Amino acid sequence: MEGHATKNNESTFPSFVDLDDFLTKHDSNFIWLLIATILSCGWIIYLTYYNSRNIGLILTLVINRLYKDGYIHLGSFSFSVLSGKVMFRDVYYINGDMSLRIQDGFLIFRWWKMFNPKQKQHDPKAETRLYVTVNGFEFHVYNRTDLYARLQETFGLESTLMTPKKDEERGRKDSKKTLESVDIKAESADPSSSWRSLIPVIKVNISTGRLAFGNHYLPQTLCMNFEDAFLTYATKPPSSHLDQYMHIVKGSLENVRVMLVPSPRYLGLQNDEPPRLMGEGFVVMQSNDVDIYYYQDEPGLVPVEEEDGEEAETSSEDDKLQDLPPCWGLDIVCGKGTDFNYGPWADRQRDCLWKFFLPADYQPMKVTEAAQPGRPRQIQAFELRMNIIADATIDLLFTKNRVTPSVCYSPTIKGQLLHVDTTSSMQYRTLLEAEMLAFHVIASYPRVWNMPQSWQCEIEVYKATYHFIYAQKNFFSDLIKDWASDSAPDIYSFVPYSWTFKILFHQFEMIWAANQHNWVDCSTKQQENVYLAACGETLNIDFTLPFNEFVPATCHTRFSLKAEDTDLRLSLPECHPSRCPLLTLAKDYQNIKLPPDMFIPGERSAPPAKTAKSRWRNITHAEAGWVDCWSVPNFLLIIDYTWHPIYPQKADEQLKQSLSEMEESMLSALRPPEHTSVPPRYTSASTAAAHTRLSTDPSELPPDRLHVEMEMSPDSQIILYGPLLRALISIKVREGLIVVCNRVLSREMSGSCDV
Repeated sequence: MEGHATKNNESTFPSFVDLDDFLTKHDSNFIWLLIATILSCGWIIYLTYYNSRNIGLILTLVINRLYKDGYIHLGSFSFSVLSGKVMFRDVYYINGDMSLRIQDGFLIFRWWKMFNPKQKQHDPKAETRLYVTVNGFEFHVYNRTDLYARLQETFGLESTLMTPKKDEERGRKDSKKTLESVDIKAESADPSSSWRSLIPVIKVNISTGRLAFGNHYLPQTLCMNFEDAFLTYATKPPSSHLDQYMHIVKGSLENVRVMLVPSPRYLGLQNDEPPRLMGEGFVVMQSNDVDIYYYQDEPGLVPVEEEDGEEAETSSEDDKLQDLPPCWGLDIVCGKGTDFNYGPWADRQRDCLWKFFLPADYQPMKVTEAAQPGRPRQIQAFELRMNIIADATIDLLFTKNRVTPSVCYSPTIKGQLLHVDTTSSMQYRTLLEAEMLAFHVIASYPRVWNMPQSWQCEIEVYKATYHFIYAQKNFFSDLIKDWASDSAPDIYSFVPYSWTFKILFHQFEMIWAANQHNWVDCSTKQQENVYLAACGETLNIDFTLPFNEFVPATCHTRFSLKAEDTDLRLSLPECHPSRCPLLTLAKDYQNIKLPPDMFIPGERSAPPAKTAKSRWRNITHAEAGWVDCWSVPNFLLIIDYTWHPIYPQKADEQLKQSLSEMEESMLSALRPPEHTSVPPRYTSASTAAAHTRLSTDPSELPPDRLHVEMEMSPDSQIILYGPLLRALISIKVREGLIVVCNRVLSREMSGSCDV
């Protein structure tokens, strides 16, 4: 039995010798089979885990051997011919100015799609053959080496920046050589002659992207983050028949956030704290969804001028109308959840980033030469449009004693600010309500950097209701002080300029809280406040802030306020003891007109009876207890203000003093007063000047001058009520706000400004 079992086992499980005999008999070898199996498994493992990385390493070495202006890295790279798919991972490009990083992604070229050479040229709705998906996209700009190298050459400084080649000179030589040796021709009308006929549309999907501008020499870095972006590139017919075609990129971005983030490893001291931290930093703008549309014409050639007769025969009126410059612009549409945050702190960071990435060269700007016939046409303007199609919030934030007040706008925006609701962070939050606010800013720059500049700001407000309280004077004064710069006047950065403001109100209400002792009820319902309201059809405010002189001894500003069909109305709260008598008097005597015999004959006839017309009112309705007290058809107020600006002293003034002077100035306050007539052993010009400044009598200083002119039309009518006189006495003089604004603005703008 045992021998039979052994024999069965030997027959069931052949030995190595039997298997080798069997393979030899059948012309085979087990060793080679085993080796082939192991090599196959190893090859599969290599292709799966290591082939793409090795290809990426090889491509990295080859590309960097050929390309010297930066460093390109490919972590892994693989492709599939059958599916037309190219995959990559850990891709980044770094040079002296910027870096581009991609975590991973893939590219699919649908080569199996049928190609129709007769398809419509520049069709944005054509079939997509190229599809790109990217995860973890990051683009960071941290320097401008070529620009600073050119500044060193311009200012005659020693060149310390190592650049591979001077791009500007190289670009000039290449462009000149190209223009001289190659004839630029427009694209052929044959659709199959261009790569865009094969790939008319390119779709790109980006998951988790980030754009950054800044470095460790700047306190803040500007970052734009988004979660998903769906972009489509295509071409379409140009806006002018003289151009070739138009590039268009359209798409949508989700959860967009623009922030000012503290720069890692910042070398300086960070004393300027943001008014509000929101996550990683200060959020300037955020929106749930943003749609973009970028367009740019590919310039054609400037046509050769023809004779008048020939041109009239060959060109039509439509062609002449289309002879416009090539278009270039970006349209941005923000949807739901759109918030804007700005203020003095954010503006200071913007100015810091602007000066670093766009430094001034203090050279006259050269006039761009017009393109000659046969050369490419020139793009003359870049148009940027932003529309907000949902409710949005705009916060104007500033800091006062580490407290963050704010002015908040809640408009529905479509080209202009629509349905504006403005509030402040004070206890009395209501500020401005308007149906529409339109603004237009015009800037005029000369070619010479320090020649006078002209800025114009035109604002139109329709159906506006503005609420005044005395505390707003200090509120806006703190805002201007935070926005203004405390730096000393600097002649090297001074730029003369002037701001011209034109503010026009169409159908307005301006409401003053007129309680005694400046007390204001800030409750949201049933406020016990006495109100005075100026209501009118039009209000035009014009003034100019001139900053054309460096450190002038006096500054002058002229304010012009002109109103038409203005009424003054009074409202008393229900708890006021004079409310019922006031309403009774207004009901019984409001409509009494002056008889014609009250006027002096021969000088002025009686005013003609005016036909009653309906006027716009938002809050000051007669049904709500508002009483007409004063009616002025035409009102003009002119304020001429001349003041002596106070400039901040230089912070390093004490560094110019000797150690003995500094010691004397610091210890003089701790020493007991000397009652002897013997003069002190130590005197200096600086201490004498300090004592002179401390002992200056304000009454001895030259006075500021305020000249006020007020003109009203002859047919003005006023009805005096007791509560009206009391309300007028309770109102504080609000021209002090204008004085404070001008003082602070003059201290900043006339001192040191770089526009």
